[in-house]
Amino acid sequence: MQESKRSWKPCGLRRICAISLGFFAAITFARATEEPTQQLATPSGTVYRNIAGRDLRVFEFPPQAASGSAQPAILFVQGGAWTRGSPEQLFRSARYFSDKGFVSVVLEYRLADATNSPVESFSDVCHALAFMRKNADRLGLAPSRIALWGISSSGQLVASAATVGCNSVDGSTGNDGPDALLLVSPVVDAVADGLFRDLMKGHGKPSSFSPMHTLTNRIAPTLIMQGDVDKTTPIDRSRAFCDRARSVASHCELIALAGQGHVLDKSARDQVLDRQARFLRELWK
Repeated sequence: MQESKRSWKPCGLRRICAISLGFFAAITFARATEEPTQQLATPSGTVYRNIAGRDLRVFEFPPQAASGSAQPAILFVQGGAWTRGSPEQLFRSARYFSDKGFVSVVLEYRLADATNSPVESFSDVCHALAFMRKNADRLGLAPSRIALWGISSSGQLVASAATVGCNSVDGSTGNDGPDALLLVSPVVDAVADGLFRDLMKGHGKPSSFSPMHTLTNRIAPTLIMQGDVDKTTPIDRSRAFCDRARSVASHCELIALAGQGHVLDKSARDQVLDRQARFLRELWK
């Protein structure tokens, strides 16, 4: 798809709120297990793609206990309303899963700005997923057991990798997408999201990258967890997404977190991580 440049204009109040809420949700989730006195070393980054003169990296968290066999893996993609955020937001969540035996990888990707849009972000997700499969032996992972993890806006990116696919036949679903989806308060109906529509102007139809609108074939097993009073990404949209997934013989589980909005409290965040790990263990036992 041809890229087009546009001027970046100050956004209105509704858009500012959307960006702030999505970014704050991702930041607070990332601090779920943080203690004030703890310092987490930054892992070395590995370049998975160079585009427009920029190196994009993945940050690897190998399992703490080496088993000698290929392990399931998770590729983490931070939220932030498509326009903000950094990989460091998800280092603690990645460490949580590596402590439980998963190969955890955190993605650095192009954010939407005056040049880039969610289309470019999506492309980076697909390239990182392909990088993991190509380097499965070095990483010690099973190339057909890679989950994609997304929160809020990045839920759209990772779910689209499952519904649109990544242009090859790799992976267990045969479209080079993920082998499982872990979604937290995700944007699954991107057409209904005003900020997404605005960011896509000049880059393509929003429906072409909306998980709800591109879910036409069987997708990877999916777990969605979100608050039942989420006003930013209403849970009814996730229910409709799961209903559509089940209609094409896919497994989609939705867990509503009682009394939680878009920004989850610490107890709910801990519950999310624990349930996600259990979901993958049950899936790949």
